[in-house]
Amino acid sequence: MTLLWAILSIMAMAGAMLVLWPLLKFTPRRDVSSDVMNSLVFRDRLQELEADLQQGRVTAEEFTQLKAELELTLLDDVAQGQQDKGARSAGGKAIMWPLLVLIPVLALGLYWKEGFTPDVQGWIASQKELQNIAQLMLAGDYEALEQQKVELPSVIRALQQHVQANHLDHHSWYVLGVSYMQVRMPQQAELAFSRAMDLDRNNPDYLLGFTQASVMLNDGKLTEELRQSLRALIQRQPSNPKPYMTLGMAAFQGGDFTGAIEIWQQYLQRSDRDERAADLLQRSVEVARKQLEGASATTEATAGATAEKPTLNVTVTVTDAARQQLGANDTLFIYAKAVDGPPMPLAVVRQPVGQWPVQARLSDENAMTPMATLSKFSDVIVQARISATGNAIPQSGDWTGPTQVVKLQPGEQRLTLEINTQMP
Repeated sequence: MTLLWAILSIMAMAGAMLVLWPLLKFTPRRDVSSDVMNSLVFRDRLQELEADLQQGRVTAEEFTQLKAELELTLLDDVAQGQQDKGARSAGGKAIMWPLLVLIPVLALGLYWKEGFTPDVQGWIASQKELQNIAQLMLAGDYEALEQQKVELPSVIRALQQHVQANHLDHHSWYVLGVSYMQVRMPQQAELAFSRAMDLDRNNPDYLLGFTQASVMLNDGKLTEELRQSLRALIQRQPSNPKPYMTLGMAAFQGGDFTGAIEIWQQYLQRSDRDERAADLLQRSVEVARKQLEGASATTEATAGATAEKPTLNVTVTVTDAARQQLGANDTLFIYAKAVDGPPMPLAVVRQPVGQWPVQARLSDENAMTPMATLSKFSDVIVQARISATGNAIPQSGDWTGPTQVVKLQPGEQRLTLEINTQMP
């Protein structure tokens, strides 16, 4: 804040000098000074008196008296001219200094009244807050962020601002990419990871982040180039669990559950494995095996006929308090996520807010990816949310309600959700 006012003061002073400098340097053009004019008039009048004396129109005594009066008149005119000149010079300089002070004061006062609004003050305060959030995030102080109740969209905005000012900081680009991945924005994440890789080619974390974003962006498909890069990374760092995780997840999302299990088992069989990573991979192996069993059961069940897939008929209502604050352009999201599975929604319906109650149908037709659909899971969480901005990422000001856990069954199932709470 102090820096802002200092800059504004300097700008105001500079503006005042631009206005006053021409006035200080201005010198009015004077063709003939008053002293010269008085001397010329005195000389002409004296010549006339001398001519009158020679021609006898005045006596010597009258000539002497008139000459004395003419000399006195000349002295009075010269003195008055000097006095006027001094007064004008002093007056012109005297007014400059008050103006030099008055113009900046008036400019700052006008800005304080008309320009420095609460919105501007709030924006300045938010910039400081974003800087603090970025520093905590880059330092890995997640406990402090949690204590301050900082939400992920605020973290992303803070990191975006940070990389704009520090575009050569590869670690900041990487953390921004990780944040994008957490809110399911793979395209932006891929760009951030790519920037980090350009700045530091030897960091394996950047390659892994880029690979994960690429897999998500391409519906679980992994290019052969990235596949070879990951296998080369495993050769260089066999005790690093991350390339095993990424390769296995790509196979899992591609429907190759057996391949995913084989890759994850390679790491689980190592004697120098990280137990925390091993625990996560072991659970992933169990999920993949369940998928294999489910696929086998589905194949057997559909040998003679096709099994009926689950469908959720969702009715969404709102409380009167919520309805009064909704706008005509707000967007309603209705989605289902697996209780024990990928964090991305299995089915999503997005539509403008209209007449209440709203009816929606969630099925495999609403899936974000063919590898993760309702029919592949047994238990799901169903929720509805209203966004004024139409953003798929939950943010402050959105309206939500309690979630419902549903055990999926073949055929249609009905449930009702009520939106009654505004997110802080």
